[in-house]
Amino acid sequence: MHIENRYNALIERHRRIEAKLAAELKRPLPNSFAVQRLKREKLLVKDEIESWERLLSAVRVQPVLQSGALHS
Repeated sequence: MHIENRYNALIERHRRIEAKLAAELKRPLPNSFAVQRLKREKLLVKDEIESWERLLSAVRVQPVLQSGALHS
């Protein structure tokens, strides 16, 4: 399913950003601009992931509600 592929890609992107951020913070003198940019990017991706989670939840619940309506 295309939606799940996009969701999984966002999860992977979030992990990569976390890894870059951790690496930057481990440096003896972290680049504060890079840290700020990575934190902002991570937050944006997290927001998008949450949007996709709501969408996936709605898509998965909808068929159950429809089939339940058929039995009534």
